[in-house]
Amino acid sequence: MNGLEDEFGEEIEFLRLNAAEPENVLLQQTYGLRGHPSVAILDDNGEVAARYFGPQTAETLRGDLTAVIQESEK
Repeated sequence: MNGLEDEFGEEIEFLRLNAAEPENVLLQQTYGLRGHPSVAILDDNGEVAARYFGPQTAETLRGDLTAVIQESEK
């Protein structure tokens, strides 16, 4: 994921889902993911802090990941 797993891997858990797998349908519905690629960034409470559809830059995702980490440290 644009090298972000290496950068944030100790603070953020990254999970990849194959949308074609039936066992992932509930997660897709729960987090409002559709299409490929889709990204949901969850906070410490499992709430969606950011959601993206389509390719995103590392800078965009980095900003949201940093915000989630900072919020969790409060």
